[in-house]
Amino acid sequence: MLRLKARAHDLDRTRCSACSRVPLPGELMHELESRSVVCQLCLVELPESKRATVASQRVHASDRPLAIVQRAA
Repeated sequence: MLRLKARAHDLDRTRCSACSRVPLPGELMHELESRSVVCQLCLVELPESKRATVASQRVHASDRPLAIVQRAA
């Protein structure tokens, strides 16, 4: 059951359309004018004329928001 859940979770993740790499948490993914999503590494390798980004989004560690708890004094 855990293997099936891991495979299903892997399918939901966004991949870079240029190198097919799964981004690490905290990494920026950029959506280009051509609607393709590329990682920071592939964005640098593109020619200057094709680097126009529509949006950039940081990859989160999980789909659920993390709880923020105050520290005890």
